[in-house]
Amino acid sequence: MYTITSALATWNIKRKRVFLRADLNVPLSSTSIVHDHRLQAIEPTISMLLEKGSKIILATHLGRPKNPSEGLSTKLLVPWFKKQGYDIEHVVDLGSAHTKSLKDSSTIILLENLRFFPGEKNKSNYFAKQLAQLADFYVNDAFATLHRNDTSIVVLPTYFEPEKKTIGLLVEKEITTLNKLLGKPKKPFILIIGGDKINDKIPTIINLLDLISTIMLCPAAVFSFLHAQGEQTGKSLVDQSMRQVCLNILTTAAEKNIRILMPKDYIVATKTFTGLLSTISADNFPKNGIGVSIGPTTAHEWERIIKKAETIFYTGLMGTIQKKDTLIGVQKIFSAMGASQGLSIIGGGDSVAAAQLLGLDHAITFCSTGGSATLTYLASEKLPGLDQLI
Repeated sequence: MYTITSALATWNIKRKRVFLRADLNVPLSSTSIVHDHRLQAIEPTISMLLEKGSKIILATHLGRPKNPSEGLSTKLLVPWFKKQGYDIEHVVDLGSAHTKSLKDSSTIILLENLRFFPGEKNKSNYFAKQLAQLADFYVNDAFATLHRNDTSIVVLPTYFEPEKKTIGLLVEKEITTLNKLLGKPKKPFILIIGGDKINDKIPTIINLLDLISTIMLCPAAVFSFLHAQGEQTGKSLVDQSMRQVCLNILTTAAEKNIRILMPKDYIVATKTFTGLLSTISADNFPKNGIGVSIGPTTAHEWERIIKKAETIFYTGLMGTIQKKDTLIGVQKIFSAMGASQGLSIIGGGDSVAAAQLLGLDHAITFCSTGGSATLTYLASEKLPGLDQLI
């Protein structure tokens, strides 16, 4: 668990250049931004930097491009910033960026997608030096990328003196909020796990076992646990490599008197994830069925439990934002989280996007901008990006 605060408020940076590493890796549909949660989350830091009279050099990555492409260019973000009233200019090459960085104006310079540059993924000192020449100060507000070893995350900050580098307001808020789950969380503490990639969530589950009261296992995560117990899961997603780990978690949870809740009914798709939907009892899981979400009986029972909780953490979307009728279960869960009087947190890009789509994001105490970074932090593992700023 990290204890770190932003030094931004103490900086005298009038007419100084500030390299702001953000994570603006938002979902795109063609050239349009689908969900802008990460863009909104960076605004407090941008506002403070502008209020202090600094020149912002804004940098981010978009997607995982093998080669530069128009569809992943950061110029696609410019209309959003202009709509919010920001004076911003997109710059493709670093030479032009350096020239423009020396101009005394409040125009934000938005660099091209950092992953278009070969050095970003190679921990390149040469690329880090090029970026360092653009600024006098360094701010990392890319919480969702702090677990990465990208050049702009772990190498670039080494080119700035300790008093000239810090975290942004978003990272500070993320750490402060997530620490409430790792310190002495109020109980009952409910951990709600869904989605695929159960192997990514296992370390977090294990690390929180001494703190939680209840685990609610949702599709698709629940099927790896059920399969490990020899239960019928149809064609649902199962990670067989996690069999023994899942069994160990169930055993440990029982020893610690942690309540494990699995669905009593499901919404299942036939043959494929986008197939015809139906509601079935957990005792009659069809061999050709794919579990998509919890069913109405489960949702109703879990709602009552969630509303009485003091701490709730949800990660891993059940259903898909591409098909809204698969989100009925998660809508019930998020509504109950919002209705509780306790601390409610959602982690994971798809889960937060679903909360936005359903109009429930503002009912939740905190929607983390991190996916893997949030899980890594809650597993009490190191975040390389933070280690460079302590």
